Amino acid sequence: MDILEAIQNRRSIRSFKNQAVPKEILQKILLMGSKAPSGKNRQPWHFLILQDKDKEQLTVLMNKAASEKEKQAENIGSLRISSNAIKESSAVFLVYNSFSKAEQDYNHYRLLMDTQSIGAAIQNIILAAEAFGLGALWICDIFQCHKEISIWFNESEELVAAVAVGYPNQSPSERPRKSLEELVDWRY
Repeated sequence: MDILEAIQNRRSIRSFKNQAVPKEILQKILLMGSKAPSGKNRQPWHFLILQDKDKEQLTVLMNKAASEKEKQAENIGSLRISSNAIKESSAVFLVYNSFSKAEQDYNHYRLLMDTQSIGAAIQNIILAAEAFGLGALWICDIFQCHKEISIWFNESEELVAAVAVGYPNQSPSERPRKSLEELVDWRY
């Protein structure tokens, strides 16, 4: 599959088949993530890969957070949908920023640079999953329980996102996109 085809065909998958993705494929996907461009070649990403019991524990934490927020009449957005996608997936990659809590002189511009770099790594992971015939879901609902997740997995780094990966159990149609005319201003 060429890169343009992978970009065109990629969809956010929220339902996965009960089928394990071989570790070798997960490693190749992570290797592609590590090849992303990064500002000043900082490579600020760190991945924690969860499967089986640890993945199940993550969904327990997410569902507990959802229940507590619902009791307080707080909006949980798509937290339960994301939790279910994680439960069905073969693996979930927790994505951390290695530097934001470690560097004493960390500032707004480093945060922007590192966040963009981590986003590029996540995009590479998602496109690599597509190339292997897998589905992926970029998840930010984990922010609703990021402290509990970091405590449970003993991670002191800043949690930035999660990516669920597995064999897709759905074929969503393309979501609407803004036209280039809405997005681009040409200056001559």
